[in-house]
Amino acid sequence: MQVVFLLFTRDDLLTLRKWFEDKELLRRLSFPDDEWFAYVTNGDTARCWMAYRSDEAIAEIQVDRDGEHGYIELAVRPDLRGCGIGTAVLSTFLAGPGKTYMILDARIDPDNSASLACFLRCGFEIRQNPDVDGFIQAVRQQASGP
Repeated sequence: MQVVFLLFTRDDLLTLRKWFEDKELLRRLSFPDDEWFAYVTNGDTARCWMAYRSDEAIAEIQVDRDGEHGYIELAVRPDLRGCGIGTAVLSTFLAGPGKTYMILDARIDPDNSASLACFLRCGFEIRQNPDVDGFIQAVRQQASGP
């Protein structure tokens, strides 16, 4: 599957907000309000991409940067969950925009087996013990720099 990543724009905000009508997604991630939008589009601290297959938005990836370390979140369009889209998007991201991060770190709810499996399939090491906030840490270190 060919996936294209475009930096998040205001036009994407309405699309992403519609995805949050899904209770599972809303339970896992914070609603994309205007403050979030300003955060991911104004500066180097965070970046957000919409992933497209043809002209169809299929996922969103956010990475918060701390030096060469990135903290990553992935949201798959709710009606596409369970179809391998998350793995395809994440692996393509790692080979593209994700190359600029020496370390990528995800924090995943322990009961989110689909996300844990996705990150594991994409080469992340899944830490066994939850962090202080109760999340499972998934970490991937790049073999070399950008």
